[in-house]
Amino acid sequence: MRSSQRVGPPPLPPILVTLLLAFVISGPPARGQSYPTIATIRIDREDVFDLDNPDERHLPFIWADRLHVETREYVIRRELLFQEGDPADPDVLYESERNLRRLVFLHDNTRIETVARDDGRVDVIVHTRDIWTTRPNVSISRQGNRTTGRFSFSEQNLAGLGKQIGLSLKKDLDRNSGGIEYADPRLLGSRWTLGASYFIRSDGMLYAADVDRPFFSALTENSGGGGGSHFSQVTPLQIDGNDAPGFRQRHSDVLLRYGRALRTGYETTRRLVYRFRLEDDRFAPEPGEAPLSTLPPVGGAGYVALPRDRRFRILEAVYRSSDVNYQRVCYLDRFDRFEDINLGNDWSAGLGLSPRFLGDEHNRVFFSGRYGRWFHLSPSTYTVTELFTTGRFLAGLGENVITGFDFRHYYLGFPRQTLVVHVDHSWGHNLDGDMQFLLGGDTGLRGYDSRRFDGNKRLLFNVEDRAYIVFDWLHLLSIAFSPFADAGYVWRAGENEDLGDVVGDVGAGFRFDVTRGSSGTVIRLDYAYPLSGLGREENPRGVLSFTAGQAF
Repeated sequence: MRSSQRVGPPPLPPILVTLLLAFVISGPPARGQSYPTIATIRIDREDVFDLDNPDERHLPFIWADRLHVETREYVIRRELLFQEGDPADPDVLYESERNLRRLVFLHDNTRIETVARDDGRVDVIVHTRDIWTTRPNVSISRQGNRTTGRFSFSEQNLAGLGKQIGLSLKKDLDRNSGGIEYADPRLLGSRWTLGASYFIRSDGMLYAADVDRPFFSALTENSGGGGGSHFSQVTPLQIDGNDAPGFRQRHSDVLLRYGRALRTGYETTRRLVYRFRLEDDRFAPEPGEAPLSTLPPVGGAGYVALPRDRRFRILEAVYRSSDVNYQRVCYLDRFDRFEDINLGNDWSAGLGLSPRFLGDEHNRVFFSGRYGRWFHLSPSTYTVTELFTTGRFLAGLGENVITGFDFRHYYLGFPRQTLVVHVDHSWGHNLDGDMQFLLGGDTGLRGYDSRRFDGNKRLLFNVEDRAYIVFDWLHLLSIAFSPFADAGYVWRAGENEDLGDVVGDVGAGFRFDVTRGSSGTVIRLDYAYPLSGLGREENPRGVLSFTAGQAF
């Protein structure tokens, strides 16, 4: 059943009003309450299928549970931020619940409840359900005029210990690759995490590793870690939906970081993170490719020329402030699965220097900023907005400066439906030669070829109504029907943002949620028909796309 909160449809708030509201800072509520003591903690684990339920006590489900290794109890207990004898602070319990929901091997509807005792204490019950984590996968994805595929075998909960390992062969838009990935969210039982990958690709290789001790709680005082990656690949640029001559790119990076909490608590956190970033990019013509200099300058500065080599050694500090005001909701992007959204202000600002004495050719200043927040302006609406900027300065001139905003509004007032409105607008200034803004069937403009439009200023508008048809059909699948419309365009350097250039499409599709699968991944099948003459000329029968994940 849908939440009782879904009543009273107000009009959609104007984007301008929402962006102005984003800067209103509200004071945190007073704390200081006393809470009952936790007497016992019980872990109520469920396997993938509930064999005590007659509807699920069937032979395929019985076999599935027998083949699946259930998550070990201590793996769940070690994520809890409380223990027996602690006060049953609802903020601590809810943060523990959020931490459990972030684990890819547990269902998103994990919850923690308290049961009062006669002696004034409480018993805490942690309800979890495993999902199917052994995933042999053969998939084909069609987006616009491009087809990609993947064959993989992964285990996301190795031996019930929460570790992940996967082998895969992939055909992406630019290259084929095969390799192995490994992740451990609790390295040697500690709070450190480990991620590593190695891929051999048709145009080079990629390997990466990272170890990190994150801010795992609002009360965590320190974090740290580091890692690096290296890849060699042929990077193609795009012009009017076609591959432009490419170049060989060799990239290496190393990142070391240390974070210190300036303020902790369940009202507001303030954190300062110090980072050292090493980034090297080398570019060279790829043998057999046409010379880049023969192409017209249609993107950012040096857009079609061979990009200039980059060598950065960045000393950086990032300040982040987050109000802690989470709410558990459903029916946004994951059907009836729980999602945790923060109704508090969340912003960050960073400043860095890449000096010549560390190896840069010049003294460069790096900057970044971000503001994000969810709004719950009425019982039936949720709105999220994000504003961001990033780039660097050299002798007072901006380089690779990217600024933009992303806005999504969810209206839940209709029965068994979610109406979503999305606007994304980004601007680029003096972009690096390997940087482009692209738009097409793979990035939200579903009636057009993948990467059809290119430049340095992008606008995208989507509206989609997700009507839920059935939940947990055969205890395996939830299905929604989604009519939609998209509009957008990308302007090149020197072109004005004329809304008369905007192209659009209309269409409909289905959304599928594999209810016993991981992380609420939605599978999407869409048919879109272009409304512009250009789109109808290139795709007179429309575009059929099939892929994983929401379109926006």
